[in-house]
Amino acid sequence: MLAEPKWVGFLKIRSKSSGQWTTPTTANRQWKSTFNYVAPVEVTMLSESNFALVELKPGTFNINVVDDSTFQGMSVLTYVARCLSATSSSYSFMNFPTDNSYTFHPTPFIGVYCAGFATQPEGRTPVQVGWYTYNTNSYSSLFTFTPPALNEPLRLHATRHFTTVNGALVSSVPEPLPYGSTPVEWDFEWDLRPEETDVDLVLSAEDHDTWLPKATIPGSGPVSLTGEPSQIAPGSTIVLKAEVIPRDPASSTAMKQMTFNLVSSELPGIAMNWQTSQLAEPPLFEANPADLRFDSDKNTSRGLEYVSETTVQTPESTALMEATAEVSSYDFGGFGEAFVLGLSTNDRFVISRLKDPSVPPGSLPAIIDGRLLLPKRASDSIIADSWKQSMGTTLKSDNDDTESLPSPLGTGGTGHHGDGLSQFEEYRGFVLKGAHFRSDPTEVDYFLRNETGAAFVPGISLFSSLTHIKVHDVGPYDFPSVSRIINANHSGGVHNNLQRAVIIKSEFNKYSKSTAHGIVGTPKDVLYIGIATTTPPADLKFVVAHELAHSANVPHHGEGGIIEAKWTLDNSTGTVTEYPDSPAGMSCGRINAIRGTPDPLTDEQYVFIGGRCQESNKSSVFSGAHDCIMRTPANAHIPMEGGHRHERIVITESYGNTLCTSSDGTGFNSPPNSRYGSAMNGRGECAQKVCVNDGHVHPTPTAIGLCTPYREVASTVTCPPPTP
Repeated sequence: MLAEPKWVGFLKIRSKSSGQWTTPTTANRQWKSTFNYVAPVEVTMLSESNFALVELKPGTFNINVVDDSTFQGMSVLTYVARCLSATSSSYSFMNFPTDNSYTFHPTPFIGVYCAGFATQPEGRTPVQVGWYTYNTNSYSSLFTFTPPALNEPLRLHATRHFTTVNGALVSSVPEPLPYGSTPVEWDFEWDLRPEETDVDLVLSAEDHDTWLPKATIPGSGPVSLTGEPSQIAPGSTIVLKAEVIPRDPASSTAMKQMTFNLVSSELPGIAMNWQTSQLAEPPLFEANPADLRFDSDKNTSRGLEYVSETTVQTPESTALMEATAEVSSYDFGGFGEAFVLGLSTNDRFVISRLKDPSVPPGSLPAIIDGRLLLPKRASDSIIADSWKQSMGTTLKSDNDDTESLPSPLGTGGTGHHGDGLSQFEEYRGFVLKGAHFRSDPTEVDYFLRNETGAAFVPGISLFSSLTHIKVHDVGPYDFPSVSRIINANHSGGVHNNLQRAVIIKSEFNKYSKSTAHGIVGTPKDVLYIGIATTTPPADLKFVVAHELAHSANVPHHGEGGIIEAKWTLDNSTGTVTEYPDSPAGMSCGRINAIRGTPDPLTDEQYVFIGGRCQESNKSSVFSGAHDCIMRTPANAHIPMEGGHRHERIVITESYGNTLCTSSDGTGFNSPPNSRYGSAMNGRGECAQKVCVNDGHVHPTPTAIGLCTPYREVASTVTCPPPTP
């Protein structure tokens, strides 16, 4: 055996840990984690020393970790991590102490980490989660094996299964699991043969340059999370081809068998939002099937033997020069890696290599080491190259979220870029109303569920045109109704922050007053937008756009300053009485004159009355640029000239159709006779404030305090009971 200078093969490790224990203080920990690793192996025999140098070629590992700790029934710390990633090369040793034994100690997995999140009551933070390690020196007896006999083929193939608890080798896991104990099961397998040097085994894929992973959407409406994914047809497939290329044209070496090996991501759902209906997040301990798989029917029809969804192989042959296998995709963002292990007619192994992509087409192929990445992508990316090229974002990272709006939109300082979605999340895409789409990473995306329908569409279009935000129409089952999270299926991908959708609907309000419930900010801050059913039809488009802008971080020009009142005319005396209904507690009184004609003037009609603020440092919602959609129009205002503040001036103000770029008052708010004055300090400049990225934190606009309008009446009267 030592006389063979080079051996090749593979190493596979499957490991898992799960359990639960409870402390006397009702603290509980439960976890369920898995680790899978596969790597080609190259062994260089050092015959003069009875040692061999083992090189673990760059391999691939999956980590799936869920670890949830509670105290008195409340979650206090949850770790969630899921990834498919590559390892760098590492080294170990094999030695042959006697003619009848050899030892092989694979390198402990130190430095193999997976990006995840830790969730505590105070919030979520990114973490790096590693896998458990083991001490090979402590388990030397487990890794001592008998080599093949003299009359057997040259092959080093072995498997080992063992269990550790807190690093100590055990024959079984105690039940119940003692407090603080962590059992880990390990399964090792390696298969080594002398290296075949007469040929290269080159792995490629049809349409590799343009292929994209896809999934089939079974249907719309409420989704069952318990369906068998294997019963669903793949969304796309790609054919792998392994081809024998002789290094010496005179060589007659062929393959007796080729084994295709595949590793895949295991992303939750099939897109960023689909399969999370009515749920705040995917279930913690949800089992996720592989996104890329070898399907039995598609590969047995090619004459292959189906071993598992990760492995298919050709039957043994006398002279096999090429073979194909078909990979099925069940996710719009799935990614993986493949390699082939060939057994030559000389009973030697050869590991597949790749054509050098830098060699021009038509030239003799230059062969390089490496695994075939699916889809075709850069080694530091999980996004298809072809999609990045089509978007013009090849130089941007998978977590990029730097798209910006045309100036001056969103230019009011730091923290206004992006839409809360990483480039990978935009590439993986969304299923909305039963159809999948990949969003454009150069546009700012916004997800809106319109529960009223066509009546709101003109206002939504106006909001989109004013802000240059791309509005996506979301169906009733396209995101969890409580959390409104649009990218809940982020585990295992590339993720920056949770992003919410916005809900807009009709609701009754006696003042014809629409409201963005919550606080002004990005979508996470707005619980829903309620548009008053009593809104005049002529104003509806502008009211919808105005309220939507509150979910894009655009506040009013000021706060307060609105008097909502009714006017009653006494025909016998000709006097008009003003009954304020809001703000509460404001006195009722007669007013001396109404300049202009209210149309109509009935006891059932509310009027919005505005005026200048009593506070010198505040402004009302009526202030600022007169043609900005964020300025609230009034039905009447209180004149500022002395001796006339007990009068009311009926006016025709309307919503603007722009987003202002200054806090200065314009039009009837221009000096020197400004009706309501300029916007409050820090307000106005609405265009510069636009932001929909839930990852940014902006000051709470309402912290500035309310404007108290000047108001006088000729004489007070007794107020009627409050209007219900």
